[in-house]
Amino acid sequence: MKKHIISSLIAAAVLSSTTAHAESIYEVYKLAKQHDPGLRAAAATYRAENESVTVTKGNLYPNISFSGNLGYSKIDGPSSDYSNQSNGISLDMNYPIYSPALGYAVDAVELSYESAGISFDNTEEDLALTTLTEYFNLLIAQSTLQTTEALVKSTASQLDRAKKQYEVGLASITDLQDAQAEYDSVRVTELSARSDVSYAQKALYQRTGREIQSIPQLSKDYPIRLDPTMTVDSLIAKAHRDNKELRILNLSVASAENNVNIQKANGRTPTVSITGSLSRSDNNYSSAPTSMQDGATNTSSIGLGVSIPLYQGGAIDASVRQAVAQAESSTEQRASSLQTIELNIRSLYLELQTAVAQIEAQQQLIRSRTSALEATTAGYDVGTRNLVELLDAQSNLFNAQNTYEQYRYNFVVKKLSLLEATGDLTEDKIKELDKWLIAKN
Repeated sequence: MKKHIISSLIAAAVLSSTTAHAESIYEVYKLAKQHDPGLRAAAATYRAENESVTVTKGNLYPNISFSGNLGYSKIDGPSSDYSNQSNGISLDMNYPIYSPALGYAVDAVELSYESAGISFDNTEEDLALTTLTEYFNLLIAQSTLQTTEALVKSTASQLDRAKKQYEVGLASITDLQDAQAEYDSVRVTELSARSDVSYAQKALYQRTGREIQSIPQLSKDYPIRLDPTMTVDSLIAKAHRDNKELRILNLSVASAENNVNIQKANGRTPTVSITGSLSRSDNNYSSAPTSMQDGATNTSSIGLGVSIPLYQGGAIDASVRQAVAQAESSTEQRASSLQTIELNIRSLYLELQTAVAQIEAQQQLIRSRTSALEATTAGYDVGTRNLVELLDAQSNLFNAQNTYEQYRYNFVVKKLSLLEATGDLTEDKIKELDKWLIAKN
């Protein structure tokens, strides 16, 4: 009997701990990293670009090849009738000792490799922002549902009170119908809130490959303020250095400028190569003329070759002009993206300032509507206020509380967006935010 009780207690404890477990924001992010195919694709591209560097650098070293042959021939004619068994081997080398085009080609693949690395980091950062935004969307949906459920419970209590008062003649049929209508209305709102929670959970499931049912809530003590030392100019300066999209565009411009050098080198500079060969051939004649001797012949050679492009029907100059135009296009695209990034940072900073003021004002609104509900309740109890006014005051308070929570969560999301815009949305920042997320009571 004691064993049965102990095992039951252990099972209950395990079940309780499993149910109470909540997925932290960092855990959800790690799940998303493991599950996201886009991040794996970016990692594979990065590895491929790394190999491209090795492949291209290989052209700067001697190219050595080996060849061999084995054959049999028979001659049957009026003046000669013989056969020959022959074999030969050859070792050939081509070593470009001077080729500006090859040097610029190596620079090109190294730029592509560096760009692929930053692109991988950018994909990781975009995934972090997307995952965290979806995480907070679920928090917002759950907060709205929680507030709506509280409103449903309170409205049901008022409906029950109206029914009892109607039964003893203290309330009119109009009051009862108003209470029923308000209850039905908030029930519809509750169904919509449940649907929003389900959709937010499905979005996280798609992102992480795991059903996320329970997540911590943002602490009431989370600081809703901006760093007083932070300015728009300092944020823009940081974005110029660390924004990953901008860094990729900088490398794109450098690559386009390097392509101009490649086209000029391909069309206007010589290529100097050392060539060499070692070969051996062996013949074994049968009934051949005396001029054809059996035996092996060894041959060795070395040379210096120069290749200079002179004219290709105007293609050389056209290729250079094309590369120059492409470089100009890349420069202008970077300038356009820079304007967009700067505008986004200014907008996010202004939105954060506005959010701080909105949250402070919303706190005051909650206090005011709490007082209004208390006064309306007291007036309803003594008969100076009607049920519709009481229900309106109650709904206003719950709506103010829900809006306050949404403002808080949206403030965090905007801060995360600002970190992403300045290239500072790192795992350390996610872990720092995780400390402000606490399990539900």
